[in-house]
Amino acid sequence: MNIPPLVRQLTVAGSCHLAALTAGGVVSYPGVLLQQLRSNDTIIHLDLDNGSWIGSVHGLAGIPSFLMPFLMQYQGRKFTFILSCILINIGWAFTYAANNLLTLIIGECFHGLGGHSLLTVSFLSMSEMIQPKYRNICLLFYGTTQAFGMSFVGIIGRYLHWKTAGAVMSCPIMLALILGMFWPESPSWLAFKGRFEECEVVFKSLRGTDKESMRELNALIHAQKENFDLRPKGEWFKNLRHTLVSKDFYKPSFHTFILLSIFYWTGGAAVIIYSSDITLKLTSNKNEHIKFIIDVTFFIGYTVTTILTRFFSSKKILLFSMSGSFICMTLMTVAAYLQSVDIVSKDSMLGAYFIVCYMVVFSIGSNGVGFTIATELMPVKHRGIGGCIFVLCTCIFHSSSLKSFPYLCVYMKLWGAFLLYAIYIVISGVFVYACVPDTRNRTLQEIEEFYQNGCYREKRLVCADLTARQRFLKDNGL
Repeated sequence: MNIPPLVRQLTVAGSCHLAALTAGGVVSYPGVLLQQLRSNDTIIHLDLDNGSWIGSVHGLAGIPSFLMPFLMQYQGRKFTFILSCILINIGWAFTYAANNLLTLIIGECFHGLGGHSLLTVSFLSMSEMIQPKYRNICLLFYGTTQAFGMSFVGIIGRYLHWKTAGAVMSCPIMLALILGMFWPESPSWLAFKGRFEECEVVFKSLRGTDKESMRELNALIHAQKENFDLRPKGEWFKNLRHTLVSKDFYKPSFHTFILLSIFYWTGGAAVIIYSSDITLKLTSNKNEHIKFIIDVTFFIGYTVTTILTRFFSSKKILLFSMSGSFICMTLMTVAAYLQSVDIVSKDSMLGAYFIVCYMVVFSIGSNGVGFTIATELMPVKHRGIGGCIFVLCTCIFHSSSLKSFPYLCVYMKLWGAFLLYAIYIVISGVFVYACVPDTRNRTLQEIEEFYQNGCYREKRLVCADLTARQRFLKDNGL
């Protein structure tokens, strides 16, 4: 059957987005468990220590997923996507069958391992198999879908039993698992493994045979043939050493480190998770409607960002968001400081308004664009260890930022924590502006050449030179 290339790309992207819907539910599901299991009419009862395990084990269990990129590099993208979906489904099975705390924690461990694995597999797969002009929007829509899943499970958790809510959230990833079985293998991975004929066939089925696609295919095969011939054979240690000293590895790795830190260490993660505590400190009142506004803004912001990428580059959107975030974080710092010295009333809503403003500008870029740019930077030949770095950075930043915030509030006060975040926004923003390449409508091969050469090769100049040469030959009868 002759399936259009765009349909094949949508199959890959659609299955990733369905899986993201469940993955978002996995992130917020511990909150549903904690809320319902603390009531007296459940078979499982929690104390403070047990509740903290349910809340934290998801992140801890995700640490072993740093091995998933190596498995991706040796077994392919299709296999690891299916495996990630299976791990999450195993977690839902344990959760649904749970009659005691241990079974619930085991289920959450599978959720953490599968969820963190799925993030890397989905982002890398879409970045390799989706056309450059659709790639950014597909990557950002993953985050939008995940954000919707986070909100959706919290809503249905208010009305459904936690087992029923889990069963509902397992449906999207079951469908994603079925669609994943119809995936083609990634052409970039096939070329990396030296299977160039298969790469050509699969690439044409995914992208078509137009001039731009064929140019990208030829560049991909040519580059991977050179890498395949130059790749050290036999000893993995030599391969690793060769990778670590390569300019096109350590530069995108450091850029990835900075880009991933933006979501966590510019205050976004702390405001999202600790919004109730922050609002209480700023207003002397919980003001639950502020948390609701923040949650809704987070989802809407992701959606708006997805639309904006159709008109602006991801780098410009990120820098705009960081500029607004810096202004709002500075205002939050000033408001919190004035309250600490009794110039502004303790129950003033000024700080709460600044939090909402901060979340508005933060959610339009800083909440997801850094992740999407980071997945595009690492060359295909380094994506094994590069993906490992991606996962480890995500886990470390997640844990360190959320664990440290309460202590920052104790030892530096709330305004001191906000000031620290504002300073880091400036540092990371300047670095992104000066060093990180703009990946809009750039192929993966062009991005790799940027790190090798230090700049993009201007295609327009080449075309202009060729046109001038052809005109000269024609005018002179040659």
